[in-house]
Amino acid sequence: MNFDIDKKELLKGLVLVQSIAGRKTTLPILTHVLMELEKDFLYLTGTDLETGVREGLPVNSRQEGKASVSAKKLYEIIRELPDETVHIEKKENHWVIIKCGKSTFNLAGLDPEEFPSLPSYKEENFSKIPSRVLMEMIEKSVFAASNEESRYHLNGIFFVQTKQAGKDVLRMVATDGHRLALVHREGYRIRGIEKGIILPKKGVLELKKILGEKGGNEQIEIYFDGTHGFLRIGKSLTILRLIDGEFPEYEQVIPKENDKRVRMEREKISACLRRISTMASDRVEGIKVSVKNNMLEGSTFNQDFGDAREEVEVVYEGAPLEIGFNGRYLIEALNVFDTSEIQMELKDEGSPAIMRPSSAEVSGVSSERNSSLVGLNDQLSIIMPMRI
Repeated sequence: MNFDIDKKELLKGLVLVQSIAGRKTTLPILTHVLMELEKDFLYLTGTDLETGVREGLPVNSRQEGKASVSAKKLYEIIRELPDETVHIEKKENHWVIIKCGKSTFNLAGLDPEEFPSLPSYKEENFSKIPSRVLMEMIEKSVFAASNEESRYHLNGIFFVQTKQAGKDVLRMVATDGHRLALVHREGYRIRGIEKGIILPKKGVLELKKILGEKGGNEQIEIYFDGTHGFLRIGKSLTILRLIDGEFPEYEQVIPKENDKRVRMEREKISACLRRISTMASDRVEGIKVSVKNNMLEGSTFNQDFGDAREEVEVVYEGAPLEIGFNGRYLIEALNVFDTSEIQMELKDEGSPAIMRPSSAEVSGVSSERNSSLVGLNDQLSIIMPMRI
């Protein structure tokens, strides 16, 4: 293996790949990046057996071949090199020599044949959607997925192809048992997810990073085979091992009788919650929300530091109600909405709240709608109450 490559191009590829390689593992080969030179492209591959990333970069090729070296060490070396052409050549015993300017590095490697092979896919099975659509859906749902290893089936996003009002709709749902996020996008169809699949949260976050690097104007090709998901933009391929489990019957937990509706400005209420959260307990993070006569009051008490309260004008004409929430859950839910106004739908102090864009009324759902519905290009968050 012998080639020249622009330092900036190589660094961009390594940024994406090395974040996968090197995670906690007892297998040394999984801390490595596989470099494969085929014609005028260098393919960098990293995997932790749950998520795999393969990045193709243009090079000036002299001799095809492959090598396996420490992903972290290669990244650290390339990052510090001057912005010039990098020469990489494989030597005996799987060592690799790296030259740039007046710098020379000899980097020990492992047998590239030991590197785990990525799952195969069928070219004709890919579906296409704009990458910005997938990016938006991930951003509006992944925050609600669980981080608890013991709740494996909740450590991901439920992704399903469905129909609503006779139209193809993609749906993503995430929940950690205390909150739920759901988002719809109309007019797109992906084969293989009609019964729904669970995408792993770690892999989805890596995919989000890649989508951010690539920009939102490209088409992403997607294919699911029942055990893995394959997502490709140009020469960049991400492979996710799907979570094998049953996602909760989330539609059953969406409240259907929340008749108290509070319309509020998203930025104002978010700023209010951030301010009073500074006095909330680090452990409990509890905030009391009181609504009455076009006014919402947020308050919190911390026995070590004191208390805080703040009022915000809202649109509400129902009966007075006090209800407690985890403040961080409210703030994170508000952060993923795009609209300037949010509608919070409540029932009583012991029932979960629904948050949705106040413009949901124009999505083909009347004000007397069944609250389990969202519009075709809509979203909602559900937050469980807490006793304060």
